[in-house]
Amino acid sequence: MESFSFCHTTYLHDINTTNPLGYQGHLAQAFAVLVQSLWKPSNHPRKINPGASASTPLDAPALTPKTFKDAIGKFNESFVGNEQHDAQEFLTFILAGLSEDLNRIMEKPYIEAPDSDGRPDEELANIWWANHFKRELSVIEALFTGQYKSSLICKTCKYESCRYEPFTTLTLPLPEDDQISIQCVLYPLMKGKEIMKYCVRVRHDGTVNDVLKSLAKIIYTDEHGGDTEVDESTSNLQDESKENNEADADEPCDSNDKLYSEMAQGMAMVDMGESAIRKIIPHTWALSKLTVQDSGEIPPLHIYEIEPITGDSQSKEESKHEPPTSASVKHSYLAISQRRLELVPGSFLHPFQPVVFGSPLLVRIRDLEGSTGKDLYAHVSDRMQQFVPHRVRIEKNICSQSTGDSSQVTRQARRGRQHRQKTTSDMDSLCGGGVPTYGFMLRLVSRDGSRCALCPWFSSCVGCVIPCDDYPAIAMCGDSVAVDWHLSVDLSDGGFGWKVGTIESSGINVQSSPHTRAQLRIKKHSSFDLGGKRYGYSGSISLEDCLDSFAKEEKIPEAYCSNCKEFRVQTKRISIWRCPPVAILQFKRFQYTQHMKRKLRDLVVFPIDGMDMSRIVAPSSSRRDSKLNGNHTPSEDSKWHGENSVGSTGTHGSLHPLSNSNSGRTESTYDLYGVIHHQGALTGGHYVASLKSEEDGKWRLFNDAQIYDLLSRDVVDPSAYILFYVRKDVKGATLDDFWDTQEREGEGLTEEEVEKMMKKGDRCTIS
Repeated sequence: MESFSFCHTTYLHDINTTNPLGYQGHLAQAFAVLVQSLWKPSNHPRKINPGASASTPLDAPALTPKTFKDAIGKFNESFVGNEQHDAQEFLTFILAGLSEDLNRIMEKPYIEAPDSDGRPDEELANIWWANHFKRELSVIEALFTGQYKSSLICKTCKYESCRYEPFTTLTLPLPEDDQISIQCVLYPLMKGKEIMKYCVRVRHDGTVNDVLKSLAKIIYTDEHGGDTEVDESTSNLQDESKENNEADADEPCDSNDKLYSEMAQGMAMVDMGESAIRKIIPHTWALSKLTVQDSGEIPPLHIYEIEPITGDSQSKEESKHEPPTSASVKHSYLAISQRRLELVPGSFLHPFQPVVFGSPLLVRIRDLEGSTGKDLYAHVSDRMQQFVPHRVRIEKNICSQSTGDSSQVTRQARRGRQHRQKTTSDMDSLCGGGVPTYGFMLRLVSRDGSRCALCPWFSSCVGCVIPCDDYPAIAMCGDSVAVDWHLSVDLSDGGFGWKVGTIESSGINVQSSPHTRAQLRIKKHSSFDLGGKRYGYSGSISLEDCLDSFAKEEKIPEAYCSNCKEFRVQTKRISIWRCPPVAILQFKRFQYTQHMKRKLRDLVVFPIDGMDMSRIVAPSSSRRDSKLNGNHTPSEDSKWHGENSVGSTGTHGSLHPLSNSNSGRTESTYDLYGVIHHQGALTGGHYVASLKSEEDGKWRLFNDAQIYDLLSRDVVDPSAYILFYVRKDVKGATLDDFWDTQEREGEGLTEEEVEKMMKKGDRCTIS
């Protein structure tokens, strides 16, 4: 209908060149040129191949709206350049600008907003509606404008004050509970267990320790039987009981919480790099510190089960009978990565370089300062057994007890790190020479495992050797240690921590790094099925939930009450009074808080046909009850039909916004005809559109210059950002039903006048 107005030049009758809030008709003309170009008959009609797949673009002409883009940049400097802009902001600017350029009101009067004063809702809403069209009377307002009711109720005197504001877009919040879903990769301590992905739910303002406790809860449930979902519901009941101070439920809740806290102390979260550990994340860190800046989301977290901090059982028994000493035993952490010798193209010094691969390890060692090199090797070897396939393990009795040149150094007396053996890429002892006792050598390396952590870069050292001898180990707490596998060890499997032989690898990008591909193949725990939102099917949110959240009552701590004549605590509720002919619904996917910013990627399930807004439409008030207040006169009822009816003497259709037969409350059911999708992250992305064709009723996906056939079920996806619905009772209507399209003497412009105006070039030139 709107495109019909611009295609057939009926918009020229409404161009307002004197409106100081508009663009003297330039924006309307620029938009008209764009619409006319889009609907211009093509010399190359679209060819549809019935046998083509949905992924094949249709053979259709494309239009690059560069001229329109340049014109918009002249009207609004915020749209200058090639930076990405929010589609909702652009849509708001276009609709507001077109409305001002086509506004039939030459001089906008000042109208004071009326108070309710106990009048019926119908009367008061009509007064607000008429007052709005005394200032804004355009075909844009007739098609896209609705009216909502905003009511404030004083908690003290129960007085209700109502406002009936116009709107063109409904901004719907995505209902969220106070918890978020976080993916975790658990590296188990117990031998025989596989690395596995879990999904836990914690409060959005929680800490790392909350994640660890939630993960411990799932692990405990798996080990002792029971279903995770049932356990969660039980926990919720215990939390409610705790709030009600019921003594019977307090004890088991506290006992379980203490157990989960103890299990969490045996876990450590790390910042994972490319097959290497960068750092250990403290338990007290807030989850907001873990969010990715671009997307605002929390990436998968890597968690290790580590050795108990109490040591062995013997030390426990001894601690019961012996008094505590001042010199407590220290526990140290080592980040261990695996390296193997690979041919590196373009290497400056040597064609073969040690490259990190496989799964890194985090170990907690009791009394590292008192441990020898042999103790450290034995501990690392014991931990590596669960990550190394059986066929590549090297038994001690068939391995050499010497390591070539390094054997001489290990027998020498050393004084800490000052006396250490450097290793360069051209040394045979790097991954060759005699087979070490455990099939590998340990070296001190940087966090990413690429070079030595102690030697300067110009020395070309790839890691100083930690000797396997009876002397104190030169490793210290917080060091990164590389396990350099000997060439005799068969590393062709490429596993070493990634047990992916039976995992389906389809859909994984082969160009991604080995670490990324291995992460994608990790087996998922059943908690993934419970990790989504609690709304709707398969973790989705329904449009009804969004509408209910929009109309949800909220508390206003301080608002002026016209009855009490003071600031009081009040409640606010927003509902729809008039349903617009064309409804634009925007999802609030971009969330900004004091601590974080993110894009909400929840799937909102919205109906293609038959979207009903009646659930948020305000009910009509009783005239009898309102008259009891005695605050209005019968003469006010006639204002809507008389002096408030702007343009009532003109000729217009039954759907005109000021028509007596168009209340906007008789139909609240809509059908979808267009969707704007935002693909990508918060700070960057790409917009595409899904539109329903008027010719054949099929859906098409418009992605820049390419058009694809689309199934209606594929329109509903997590990238949906703005929805366009048309009311059922106006689907077959024409522009004449909404607007007086007749030429009015002394108003608007002719085609010749528009052409002269555009050639002046004072604002822009459309070619």
